[in-house]
Amino acid sequence: MADDRSTKTDKGAAHHPVDRAALAGSVKASLNTAKQKTDALRRRDSQLFMANVVSPAAATLLAALATVVGGNQMFPQAAAQMEDGGWKLACALVAIFGFIATISGMFKKQFDDRLAQGNQCVGELLKLDLAITTGSSDWDAAAKEYGEIVKTYPEFIS
Repeated sequence: MADDRSTKTDKGAAHHPVDRAALAGSVKASLNTAKQKTDALRRRDSQLFMANVVSPAAATLLAALATVVGGNQMFPQAAAQMEDGGWKLACALVAIFGFIATISGMFKKQFDDRLAQGNQCVGELLKLDLAITTGSSDWDAAAKEYGEIVKTYPEFIS
């Protein structure tokens, strides 16, 4: 029966034994955590994408309609409350939609970068998990690789 600990030595120096079950469990737990965090980022990224598409489209449509129909005719209640109230409301709405588009675009870029890192982390953990599961990886090398993944992507694993 195979021992769950590796006791290989490298150039005469003894390594601490690698607890195979603990390593496999840690990799699986980290993989699940990274998947959950990456999925949450993907959902937020999709929301920002929609805001980044809808907001400028709404601003453009609103400006075009106000030009064709007239701001005071589009918003008669605002026009009744103050001089050129409909135009002021139309301009304010266009400005708000433009602001939302600018802000969502900035956050979208940040989320794109984090999402790419999350996907890389998940990919590396999947590859390592497969190597551990199939036994195609040396345990010491797998432990070292896992340590590198943890150092590279701490925000996705912890």
